[in-house]
Amino acid sequence: MRTRSSLILGVLATAVCVGAATAHAHGGGSHSGFQARVSYLEPSQPGVLVQVLDGHVRLSLANLTPKTIVVPGVEGRPTVRIPPGRTEVWVEPRIGATEAPPKREGLVRNWTIPATADGAPFEIVGFLGYRPPAAAAQTGDDGVPTWVVVAAVAVGVIVLGAAIAVPFLRGSENDEGRA
Repeated sequence: MRTRSSLILGVLATAVCVGAATAHAHGGGSHSGFQARVSYLEPSQPGVLVQVLDGHVRLSLANLTPKTIVVPGVEGRPTVRIPPGRTEVWVEPRIGATEAPPKREGLVRNWTIPATADGAPFEIVGFLGYRPPAAAAQTGDDGVPTWVVVAAVAVGVIVLGAAIAVPFLRGSENDEGRA
């Protein structure tokens, strides 16, 4: 009974170690390192809330005013029309990055998107920044290379498996000797 409990405990410990190593090695998603942020609206538009979604891909604009907000596209024609009390989300290429990541983290560029509130112009002002994702840097949070962490966990799993298997095999040998 003791051997069976040790085997089950060992299998669970191994699964936890392998899961932790996999999560550490692969990071938490497809983060590109680019991040856009809305800085302010010029002039200020109380009741107009703008935020970036998906890092640097989409804008969300909540219109809590009695005015209709219009955001023209790159070509100048209205792309998004947001009536009072509504929220719209759209892919906004002017805030994102299509180029390769820079060599160092920091400001990539400032951006400005024109808009109107019942015909009165204002601008959505923001910036695009870059910070390499952990997976791109190939280091853990503590600066240890990912491959070192993976190798250490793999060795630990092998040692743990052997430590569990030896008593189990010895128990089988003792059972055979008694028969």
